[in-house]
Amino acid sequence: MQHSPCDHARRHDRRELSAVGAAGRPAVASLLLACALAVTGSSPVAGQESAIDRAREAQRDFERVRRRNFARGDWDGGRCDEHIGRFCLTHDDDDWSPTPEHPAVIEARAHLIQVLDSVALSPEGGEPWLAGQRVKYLLEAEEPDRALEAAASCPGDLWWCDALLGLVHHARGETRGAERAFDSAASRMPTDTLCRGEDLRALLVGDDRDAYEEIPCGTPARRSFERSFWHLSDPLWSTPGPERRMEHLARQVWRGIQSDAASGYGLSWGDDIDEITVRYGWPAGWDVAWRRDPGIRTERSIEAHRAPHAQRFAVRGVAGEPTWDLDDEEPRSTWALPAGSVAAPEGVQLAVFRRGEARLVVGAVRPGADRACGDEFSLVLSSGEHVIAAARRRRAIALLEPDGGAARFVGIEVECDGDPAVLRVRGPIGDVGKWLSDLLLLDPSESLPGTLDATLRHVRPDGVVRPGESIVVFWEWYGPADPMTVTLTLSRENKGFWRKALEFMGLAESQIERTGVRWSDVGPAGESPRAMKMQLPDLAEGEYSLTLHVQSARIGTVSSSREIVVER
Repeated sequence: MQHSPCDHARRHDRRELSAVGAAGRPAVASLLLACALAVTGSSPVAGQESAIDRAREAQRDFERVRRRNFARGDWDGGRCDEHIGRFCLTHDDDDWSPTPEHPAVIEARAHLIQVLDSVALSPEGGEPWLAGQRVKYLLEAEEPDRALEAAASCPGDLWWCDALLGLVHHARGETRGAERAFDSAASRMPTDTLCRGEDLRALLVGDDRDAYEEIPCGTPARRSFERSFWHLSDPLWSTPGPERRMEHLARQVWRGIQSDAASGYGLSWGDDIDEITVRYGWPAGWDVAWRRDPGIRTERSIEAHRAPHAQRFAVRGVAGEPTWDLDDEEPRSTWALPAGSVAAPEGVQLAVFRRGEARLVVGAVRPGADRACGDEFSLVLSSGEHVIAAARRRRAIALLEPDGGAARFVGIEVECDGDPAVLRVRGPIGDVGKWLSDLLLLDPSESLPGTLDATLRHVRPDGVVRPGESIVVFWEWYGPADPMTVTLTLSRENKGFWRKALEFMGLAESQIERTGVRWSDVGPAGESPRAMKMQLPDLAEGEYSLTLHVQSARIGTVSSSREIVVER
């Protein structure tokens, strides 16, 4: 089936791709991926059909069968949010799910695999192109064991063979195996091919891209940037291996496999498909839609869909302040974590304490009443390039960072059944005060806790409280053993738009809701724990600031505060 001048090829990635071209023809890019050049088969002798020729013709025949049997989709009106060469991306909240393949496609693929296997046993069976096609179609046929055998039997001492092994290990969910294979391929790969395969520019925007482009390939600064990007973009810090980087390298191999082969797109390879593959991966499925209006000829739309649950794991702000927005409306790139989607928990509580030159982070999490999540969760400390400490516990975790203050970020992760498969939250670790720790909220117990360890059985999962509820506030004092005056206040600025406007014009006084308690205190110096039970008044719903002020004769006044939310 050939594309007519009015044909459209689309890709739902919450995105769609539509073919466009000058003078009604698809514009074909002239430059191919460097690694594709390394896997192109040799030219046959004129007048003879080689075994590789038969394999190539069988591969083209299969893709024609695939295109003739695409599932029927709906015409969507042709909206376009982003052009990439011949294609158009539409950012769309699409709930697409795969349609079972037509039996003719399954049968044709099985026949193609037989042809490829037979050619692999011929004198021409050492062609790298053939090895790539065997691996690809065995993975499509959901035969990962046979795909692993095909990759392992890839002939010759070629980096391409290691790259195919990496692709198969990644498809099997074996992140460490994929990493070893890709690293082996990189060690033998030509420098220019390695630079191209590791290049991040297609995934970066704004200041990140500007900063990256200024760093020459192969330099320590470039490698440091790439390590930070991949670590911060990794979906899960609590599981071993850089999963998002392995997906990127697998896409590079997929480019090499596809750039000299027919595909469901029905178009020749070009820079546009190349970029789309790097940013969003190879399509997880295809649909075709038709439109026929009176007076014009029929138009056809081919839709190439991304995998369900695809999200933007690629971090933004690696050159400054990282942000992790998983559901960006216009993501630069996406990937579907095999286990399912990732979401934020309903609540978390984090507090930082001092232990010499290091920090001790206490964390707790509330997944949500409507989510079937495990009893345990992971608390992880990151340097920004790798995990430096991690712990797993049921109620709350106290995790000490290594000496030297290397931790920059903290993450909490919870595994769930169903969708979402994982709950995750990340952010920077705050500096602990010189004299006063963060405030930690606890459930009341028979007695006030005398140590931080004793609090872990009672740490609240978040900062949500109820009117009239009793809570315990825990903190540590790191100053001298001075007599001091301690004040604990709960305040809320009750200011709507018009109230702020009146105050700005001097026509109304500042309106603040505040309640609190004050007492005198004295205790031992250095890492001295304190706790105070507090019964909340009948507060209105909203966000409040809980603030502890400590006034010491030798130090003066220092304070620590945290936000809480009052819900009825």
